[in-house]
Amino acid sequence: LIGRIENESKRMGSLVEDLLLLARLDQSREMESKPVDLAKVVSDAVISARAAGPDHPVIFQEPEGDFYTLGDVDRIHQVVANLLANARAHTPSGTQITVSINQEKDGIKIAVADNGPGLSEDVQAKIFERFYRADSSRKRTDGEGSGLGLSIVDAVMRAHGGTVSVDSKVGAGATFTLFFPTKN
Repeated sequence: LIGRIENESKRMGSLVEDLLLLARLDQSREMESKPVDLAKVVSDAVISARAAGPDHPVIFQEPEGDFYTLGDVDRIHQVVANLLANARAHTPSGTQITVSINQEKDGIKIAVADNGPGLSEDVQAKIFERFYRADSSRKRTDGEGSGLGLSIVDAVMRAHGGTVSVDSKVGAGATFTLFFPTKN
């Protein structure tokens, strides 16, 4: 009983922290703006994801060259880690997750792709809304989740002047793409 109370307390604490972060982002509070090595942030998040979910092989297509943006390193790490956690939570064991970084002419893209069950167009239209849970189309392995994770990803990316998008087809996996525009 005490263990269950402790676990519930941790879950509620995490929920409160998520809601506070969203409230701060809604108030347009300034985020830290320092050079961030995106390849290192992604590599660190991938290493953590491999440890947290050994049943999901995570492949990092390590890029050549430097990939820097201005931003808050902790929030960017949180965004990448969140996408990796979602991929693990909503796909069956053994599902491969692939992460890549690419330089585009107008910015840098980080893609987190899985070959899981995918998302319908209806779900994709709502996936970044607060408290939205797409459990009906993507298998949730742990039964937990508040529906705030992807709305935090969206809010953090907007605070960095960037975007997050999803491309998916039912039965063909999902790819979430973070876009950090080149700052002039």
